Amino acid sequence: MLRRYYADMVTEAAVPPAQAFRFFCNVPAWAEWSSVIAHARLLNGNWRRGALLMFAPRLPGLPPAPLIVPILEYEQDYRITWGVNLPMARMLHRFTFTPAEDGSCRIHHEEWSEGVISLLAWPVTRRLRQFNERFARELAAMF
Repeated sequence: MLRRYYADMVTEAAVPPAQAFRFFCNVPAWAEWSSVIAHARLLNGNWRRGALLMFAPRLPGLPPAPLIVPILEYEQDYRITWGVNLPMARMLHRFTFTPAEDGSCRIHHEEWSEGVISLLAWPVTRRLRQFNERFARELAAMF
């Protein structure tokens, strides 16, 4: 199956993983610290598998449009994955928070698509990569 990566990067945060994870989980604040998020919130409760995340990304040259995606994986203080997971098409976004040797945190930020979504997203690949790089840098800068 065709697979394309839009983000696969690691940034450092000068706080323990649990603290970085808690900061990240404050979804309404994303628009305050990230220049690439116009608005974000959880639609049906707290972070958990099956919850719905709504966010409006700011992609270069495009107006912010709300996206609603289910949370596919949630492990407290460690990992969050959301996205579209269909039989012949997937687009997933994952953040993993792991400890570093000095007590700080490494944040692994990944986004990829598989199947037909890879072909549909081809025209906006550069914009998706720019969005992800900026979001990751701005998140790391908060610590």
